[in-house]
Amino acid sequence: MFDNFFHKTKVKTDASVMTSTATQAERWIVLDTETTGLSLWRDRLISIAAVAIHLESDLKVARIRVQDSFEAVIRPAKIKHAKDNILIHHIGVGAQTAGDEQRQVLQDFTDWIGDAPLFAFHAPFDKSMVLNAYKKATLAVPGNQWIDVAPLANWVARDSRRVSLDDRMAQFGLQCIARHQAAGDMFVTAELLLKMLPALRQQARDLKGITRLAREMVPVA
Repeated sequence: MFDNFFHKTKVKTDASVMTSTATQAERWIVLDTETTGLSLWRDRLISIAAVAIHLESDLKVARIRVQDSFEAVIRPAKIKHAKDNILIHHIGVGAQTAGDEQRQVLQDFTDWIGDAPLFAFHAPFDKSMVLNAYKKATLAVPGNQWIDVAPLANWVARDSRRVSLDDRMAQFGLQCIARHQAAGDMFVTAELLLKMLPALRQQARDLKGITRLAREMVPVA
């Protein structure tokens, strides 16, 4: 389904799908990243996986478009062979070696996302790592809006706990085919967002309303 599931590290995009449907439906991007660790200062971005959701303007019809997707592994300047490091991001030495240069990956990602809003589960971390990568690559930082899926799940569940994606998957009856891998986590996050849309539509009829709900229900520790 996605390149890294088959141990490839090429960027996967479908510009024709993106452009041909742009006038027919709203386009949201759901993404996940893998990093070398959890430090915003010491660690770095190692992979991005993303897929587009195409929606009608009233949010009543929404579909995940696998054809409109992006996946890339970034080739590090120095590969760490330590097993404990690889266990963090689940990307082996071979996949890292075959990865693409960071600047090219980010340029391709900018072209692919266009001006679509970006959704992620616990988005502040992904956002920080992605934007840090742009700055390190001396590239213009995309101005796309970021929306955290976690507080949307809080609104639907009527709680304010800061819980994991695993907890929400169990609550909404979802399964992930490759947990803790960017493509797998991204895809189940997209499924979670679609599953919540009927409840979210009770209070939100457009992206502006979705953004408001996400800001109102920021989880607490």
